[in-house]
Amino acid sequence: MSIKRAFVTGATGIVGLPLCRELVSAGIRVTAYSRSAAEFEFPDEVDAVSGDILDVGSMVSAADGCDVIFHVAAAVHGSASDYSEFQKVNVTGTENAIQAARANGAKLVHVSTVNVEAFRSGDLKDDYASTKARAEELVSEAVDAGLEAVIVRPASVFGNEQGKAGLLVDRLLVGTLKVLPAPSRNISPVWSGDLARALVSAARVGESGRVYTIAGPTVSTGDFVKKVCDTGGFQEPYMSLPAWIFAVPLQAAWWLRKVTRWTPPVSVESLLSGSVHDGSESALALNFEYSSIEQIFRSAAS
Repeated sequence: MSIKRAFVTGATGIVGLPLCRELVSAGIRVTAYSRSAAEFEFPDEVDAVSGDILDVGSMVSAADGCDVIFHVAAAVHGSASDYSEFQKVNVTGTENAIQAARANGAKLVHVSTVNVEAFRSGDLKDDYASTKARAEELVSEAVDAGLEAVIVRPASVFGNEQGKAGLLVDRLLVGTLKVLPAPSRNISPVWSGDLARALVSAARVGESGRVYTIAGPTVSTGDFVKKVCDTGGFQEPYMSLPAWIFAVPLQAAWWLRKVTRWTPPVSVESLLSGSVHDGSESALALNFEYSSIEQIFRSAAS
């Protein structure tokens, strides 16, 4: 598929910003759509449009002339505190992205999460996973009705830019990660730059209706942090504590979130079980390779 112009929701986030840059580097004009887009410094090839994904009319208008809609915006743990907030952004927002794609004759690339797989298997039961699962159902239903769309499920996303690196790496970059929880927890981290390349490839060659899992090689959290620190020259945490020590206070935080209005960034189930996924098949199908930690953080050490 030839892409001349792309529309990106959630364009200022950890996934959206690298995606906008990747699209620009590929010679594609971008319309970046988010509530804070007008206040953000994008490359000259990006048209920033401030808007809400709950405003379907605004989305349809802003996506005019776009060949592809990348639906990246989502409510995640820490940005929403109850089911209604997750539902509005993750479900209604996806409904609006589908409508914008239909109205403009655009292909939809829907950014989901590997948590959907865990939700459907019964391993995760939180509001984020359940609403993202429903969003996937909406996309699949739209495909059955004739919309060209693909679903991309990233695993644990991290960046290498302060403020856009994710909870764990962000704290490494600024030197505030003093205690590392659950060092033996296995994860399949994926760099936001690799995810951006995968998303662009999914728009170009992704098969409509197919789900692509984007997940880097599995590693323990402790080994991941050590490699990032060794390569980038960052201060390692002073100590590491096993997952079971954090499980009780984490569960209490989940129980009290309606009072505190704070949603923990990870569920107890995820903390104790890890997040292991195989992204090799999707990398082959989308013709890209996962970058090593050394490739990603080498520049930070120079």
